[in-house]
Amino acid sequence: MKKNKLRKIAKNVIDLEILALRKLKNSINNNFIKVLNLIVSCQSKIIFCGVGKSFIIASKISSTLSSVGSPSFAISASQCTHGDLGSITKKDLLVLISNSGETEELKPVIQYAKRNKIILVGIVSKKNSILYKSSDFTLNIPEVKESGHGIVPTSSTTSQLALGDALAISSMYYKNFGKLDFKKFHPSGNL
Repeated sequence: MKKNKLRKIAKNVIDLEILALRKLKNSINNNFIKVLNLIVSCQSKIIFCGVGKSFIIASKISSTLSSVGSPSFAISASQCTHGDLGSITKKDLLVLISNSGETEELKPVIQYAKRNKIILVGIVSKKNSILYKSSDFTLNIPEVKESGHGIVPTSSTTSQLALGDALAISSMYYKNFGKLDFKKFHPSGNL
């Protein structure tokens, strides 16, 4: 394949992700503020959960939140059905991330949250999905075009990541979490 063709493909991937981020920016509404309030008022842990690429994004969001003063961890929805549901308590805030909102592995996690009256936030694209309908609060990711024949999670995961970063940084400012606070959680970092 020629270099020009490859450069064109690369630029197209980036263009699709830029378009996804513009759509996401325009979708920020009062639900964002409601979820932000849940995050900053959580007296226990904020648990992020997903499957596949969404779990990887969940891990990064969780890590960022922990680093700015909101105790958080990520668990795989797949592992939840093999005992990790025991990690989630009634005092926790549970955030499920899924593009489709119909992933089979999420269903037992949703049922567990409902049965135990655990606040459930869904970060999801499809409004007619089980996750969207079952969530106490939702952050809707606008539907986007993916790269790679329209099937490879790229634009959707970029949107998920950006939304998570927006939540983390907004919570940091909300709590007046400054540079000295940040340094406490990064004693080996070069800040």
